[in-house]
Amino acid sequence: MLTVSEVLKLDQFSGAQLVAGQKGLDKAIAWVHVASVPDAPRWMRGGELVLTTGHNIPVNPEEQRLYIQQMAEKGVVGLVLSVGRYIDHASDDLRELADQKDFPLIEISYQQPFIDMVKAANERIAEENMAMVTGALDIQQRLTQLVLDGGDLKQLASRMAGLLGQSISIENERFEILASANVAAVDEARRFTVSEGRTDPRLVSALEERGILPEIRQTLRPVYIPQMPDVGLELERILAPIVVHGDIYGYVWIIADDRPLTELDSIAINIGATVAALMMLYQESVQSAEASLKGNLLSQLIQSESGREVILSDQALRYGLDLSGKYVMLVIETSERNTQRMLQLYRRVNRLAGLHGWRAVVGQFAGEVVILTQADQAVHQMISQIQAEVNGSLNFRVGVSGTQQGADDVRTAHHQCRELLHITRRLHNESSAVFFDDLGYIHTLYRAGKDTLTTNLYVPILRRLLEAGETDLFDTLEGYLDAGGNGVQTAETLHIHRSTLNYRLDRLKTLYEVDLGDPLTRMNLQVALKLLRLFEVE
Repeated sequence: MLTVSEVLKLDQFSGAQLVAGQKGLDKAIAWVHVASVPDAPRWMRGGELVLTTGHNIPVNPEEQRLYIQQMAEKGVVGLVLSVGRYIDHASDDLRELADQKDFPLIEISYQQPFIDMVKAANERIAEENMAMVTGALDIQQRLTQLVLDGGDLKQLASRMAGLLGQSISIENERFEILASANVAAVDEARRFTVSEGRTDPRLVSALEERGILPEIRQTLRPVYIPQMPDVGLELERILAPIVVHGDIYGYVWIIADDRPLTELDSIAINIGATVAALMMLYQESVQSAEASLKGNLLSQLIQSESGREVILSDQALRYGLDLSGKYVMLVIETSERNTQRMLQLYRRVNRLAGLHGWRAVVGQFAGEVVILTQADQAVHQMISQIQAEVNGSLNFRVGVSGTQQGADDVRTAHHQCRELLHITRRLHNESSAVFFDDLGYIHTLYRAGKDTLTTNLYVPILRRLLEAGETDLFDTLEGYLDAGGNGVQTAETLHIHRSTLNYRLDRLKTLYEVDLGDPLTRMNLQVALKLLRLFEVE
């Protein structure tokens, strides 16, 4: 863009003198405009370089100050004042105000024709705009062709760097580097990214705290980032989100080198981010098509009757899952009833499976995300990766079945997961990951059914406790029994003092005549209490 400093170098502005507002010389000019009325500021839109005469500005000194002030507030980039006829020079008062506002105030001889100045400057601006549009179209064509040619993110980064002459970085939503291309010297922040494979967490925190990342998440638009030396950002940047399905899948950085970032860079990063989104969308579409087949396979395995084991096992082998070997199922449930949110969760898990090379089939079934994976996979690590991917944006719980073998037992694995998650909810277990093999006797009680409440001799005692409104005693008893009669552990778990615990236990012994020192009594109370939790007490 043509700046105030550059326009003064044109032949048609020969003899022009900057008399105030030097700090505003780098402002870009949108167009040059001749103002011929004293209230000209009210008609301004910003970006104009205004030419006027002493005859066309207010006469009163105070109104002249207001004229300059309003021009600056409207975003006018400077004022060229014709002198030598109606006015000899701008007053000292106006110069002082222009300096305060970083508003270039320029004097030029009245013999210099405005029409020549306007024509030369606006033609130059038009040429530069046309060059920028042409450059943007060229960038768009070249980057779009890369998509049509089946290019990847590494090629995109390299081509953008070559077209712009600036360093490029493409990163995922956690600011882990996916592709990059450097064209020259880099700053401390960039060196960290290259060496560690991710953006410096200090910089990410600074972008969050200073409102840059919140702005990007709200607008889904690129943001210019000035130098931030305190976090290693010694060169200015533009950061653009890669948006797919309304979600931010990653970011594109343009890092300034030996020239300032321009409007063309801003346009280019928009195009680059869009192309990156197309690449990711295509990759996701391929994965989604495959995932649809996997989901269909899971549905057949879970609902299929016996007799199709060979066919289904063969289909599973095509996805690297050997059902003749040992496997487990993971079911991810959430209280979220938003179909779009569940689809986003599924997409994220499916991406993780491809990214980390899980030997697993991922699909959706009955509104939940289902993962069938070999038993020798690091299941705890898989769960941790899912938690890191979701990063608190959605509350969910993962239920893991016991180890199974054979296609016919996939139904059993799913049934175990459903029972496990139901039991977990009934027992108010807050764990984000639960395992069927950890249920132990609780599952036996669950399978025994609700009718067992009618024959258990300890159930009436616990019911009387609840009917009397002694919920504190009920919860204390449960904590004490869960801790195996360990008073220290019970007090720590319930966050109460030992004396409070002892008082409550003494009341239980006195009011309900139960001997908590007897192991058999404690066991029978534990069974009765869990039966109530499973089938009666919310």
